[in-house]
Amino acid sequence: MNIYLNSTIFQIFQVIVVLAFSPFIAGFISKMEEIFEGRRGPSVFQPYYDLHKLFHKEILVPSGASFIFGLTPFVSFVAMVLITLLLPVLTIYPLPLGFMGDMLAGAFLFSLSSFFINLASLDLGTSYGGLGSSRATLLAILSEPTLILVFVGVALIAKSTLPYVMLHVIVSSMPLYFSSSHFLIIAAFFMLFLADTDRRPINASTHVEMSMIEEARILEYSGPYLAFLKWSGYMKQFLLLVIFLNVLVFPWGLSVNHSPIGLIIAVVSLIIKMLIVGFIAAVIDTAISRLRFFRYQEYFSAAFVLGVLAIMTFQYKGF
Repeated sequence: MNIYLNSTIFQIFQVIVVLAFSPFIAGFISKMEEIFEGRRGPSVFQPYYDLHKLFHKEILVPSGASFIFGLTPFVSFVAMVLITLLLPVLTIYPLPLGFMGDMLAGAFLFSLSSFFINLASLDLGTSYGGLGSSRATLLAILSEPTLILVFVGVALIAKSTLPYVMLHVIVSSMPLYFSSSHFLIIAAFFMLFLADTDRRPINASTHVEMSMIEEARILEYSGPYLAFLKWSGYMKQFLLLVIFLNVLVFPWGLSVNHSPIGLIIAVVSLIIKMLIVGFIAAVIDTAISRLRFFRYQEYFSAAFVLGVLAIMTFQYKGF
C-alpha cells in the first residue's frame, strides 16, 4: 500500500514537473536562438510572463463559433497531460498509469490535439484558419510515414512499443545501443522533433503569410484559451524531448527507487539533458537556412530514408 501511494505521488509530481518546466525549456531555446542571431532577445522566463498575462485577459469568442472553438484548448491541454502519464519522465520503472498506453497511444493523443486545433481553425470559416489547417494537414501527411517507421524500428529493437520496455532494452545492451540501426532511428526522430517544434524545415510560427501555419490556426484565440494552447505547445516540445532523451538517446539518470533524492536527481538530470539538446537545436535553427515552403518534402524524404535504413540495417545485421 505504501509503495502504491509513493508511486501515485511520483506520478502527480511527474505531471507537475512537465507543467512547470516546459515553458522554461521553450524560453531557453528561444533565448539561445536570439543570442546566436546577435540579438539580446527576451528572458528565458518570457513564456511564464506570457501565460500569466493571457490568463488575466478576457476571453473573446468570435460570432458564429461552435462548441468546438471553446473545447479545443482543453482537449489539447488534457491530451498533453495524458501523454505525460505514459512516458518515463523521471523514473526508470513504470508508474501506476505507465502501462495505460504505448508510444502509439501517445502518437494518437498528439494527433488528437492537432486534429481539434484544425477543426477549431476551420470552425469560423476564415481564410487564415483554412490556410493554417490545410498546411498543417499536408505536413502531417508527409511526417507521419516517418513516424510510423520510427515506431516500427523501435518495435523491432525492443520487441515492444512500450517506452519503458525500450528504455530497459537499451540500458541492458550496449551493442544494441551503439548499433547503426539505433543511431539511424535517433537521427530520424530528431528530424521529426525539429519539424514538430518548428525548428525545421520552414518557419511555420511566423505571421508572414507565405509560410505561417501555427499562428494561422490559433489566430482567433485570446485570453485563457490562447494560454492553454500555448502551454500545450510548450508541453508538446517537452514531451518530445523526453521521448528523444529518456527512451532513445540517454536513458540514464532516472530514479530507480521511491526515494526523494533519486527524484531530485532525475529532475536535475532531465533539465540538463534538455538544455544541451535545446542548445544544439538552437544552433541548427540559426546556422542553417530554412527551406522555401514548397521544398519541405525534401526534408521529410530525408527523414523517411533514415527510417527505412534503420529497419534494413537491423534486419540485415540482426540488431
